[in-house]
Amino acid sequence: MYLNTSVKLLLAFFCFSLLGVACKNQESGNENGDSTNKNQDPKIAKLKLPPGFHAEHLYSPKEHDQGSWVSMTFDDKGRMISCDQYGNLYRVTLPPVGFDSTKTGVKVEKLPINIPNDTSSAKIEIGFAHGLLYAFNSLYVTVNDEGESDTVTRKSGLYRLQDTNNDDVYDKLTLMKALKGEGEHGPHSPVLSPDKKSLYLIAGNFTELPKMDNYRLPNTWKNDNLFPLLLDPNGFGNTTPPPGGWIAKTDSAGTYWDLISAGYRNPFDMAFNEDGELFTFDSDMEWDFGLPWYRPIRICNVASGGDYGYRENNGKWSPAYPDNLPPVINIGQGSPTNVMSGNNARFPEKYRRGLFTFDWSYGIIYHIDLQPEGASYKANAEEFVSGSPLPLTDGAIGPDGAMYFLTGGRKIESDVYRVYYGDNSSKNEPLAANESADATQARNIRHQCQTAA
Repeated sequence: MYLNTSVKLLLAFFCFSLLGVACKNQESGNENGDSTNKNQDPKIAKLKLPPGFHAEHLYSPKEHDQGSWVSMTFDDKGRMISCDQYGNLYRVTLPPVGFDSTKTGVKVEKLPINIPNDTSSAKIEIGFAHGLLYAFNSLYVTVNDEGESDTVTRKSGLYRLQDTNNDDVYDKLTLMKALKGEGEHGPHSPVLSPDKKSLYLIAGNFTELPKMDNYRLPNTWKNDNLFPLLLDPNGFGNTTPPPGGWIAKTDSAGTYWDLISAGYRNPFDMAFNEDGELFTFDSDMEWDFGLPWYRPIRICNVASGGDYGYRENNGKWSPAYPDNLPPVINIGQGSPTNVMSGNNARFPEKYRRGLFTFDWSYGIIYHIDLQPEGASYKANAEEFVSGSPLPLTDGAIGPDGAMYFLTGGRKIESDVYRVYYGDNSSKNEPLAANESADATQARNIRHQCQTAA
């Protein structure tokens, strides 16, 4: 029996489609492990990774009634410290790369805290952290109380936890800066400066700018539009004054505060690249999509004294304004969370340069390739890890050079993953300079201008 041309084409298309699926499945197996293993963790099977990289699913907090983890850091003993968005801090001892996933391997305990003369045992002593950083032999905790004063003892602010007698139990708690802000647009992550002498703190647009000791931007913000603002019919952000989200710098004890930059919507995190330049990943206002003033999620090179022009509703600064600093790259729609440098990862050089940024909504870790241009950079964004669903919250390069990341937020299912390259044994040599003399000179001139200002 002979088949007509249309049927032949249809069968050929069907066969090639099956072949393509088979090849893709095999390719996924090469990237993510043995896809022929029927017992493979489905949470790993859903991940898409670059060739040569491997992923491990380490732990599921929700399965142990430990909430939904949204922040993490590593302490001086290589242990992960993490926090439930609406609950406690936890300390996690992790197994080495390549552990047997059929065995437990992960030890999780509530972070040991014993504050003398504390009488708040009915509440969480400290938690609800949107940002964590271990530095200066201390754990810095950005509390975002989510308005739940009946649950958490400590209100929104940046706190310092210390172990003063070296018994592995935190016994001293200091409020470094009280902050008026809550919810997912409140205060977020602290990070350590490249010279390891100071801290930077980032906050979303619903966090009131506290009093600073120094302002690198003029402290004169007002809504001074010639025409009345077009306000949101639902009232969202209508009473929020400028300057939007902000970044400040302080010392290890929080005695001096310096406003670095402002004019963001809701950046959760920031990181310094291998050149010591600071970057953040700012959010869009999704309700503005299709309107003339809509801004996509964007990577910004944080300039000292820079205003990036975010204002509520149609008050956003036009890209044409000379004092409105532009992004390095616009990416599109999404919900930015983590930002980190790959400099200390045991990855190929390409991925050690630039940044990794997380999108909670679409489940994508982007690698941001930064190329010097003028006094700043231009950039390309490519998918590094993706999955569906993969609600990415926070991540870090661990002491072993592997990438660790969390999923969760908003009380949904939460997981801890690890991504590594090869057998994770490559040496982490210092990166060589990767820019022209002109680019270096241009950036140095910008730094001199910023210092003079």
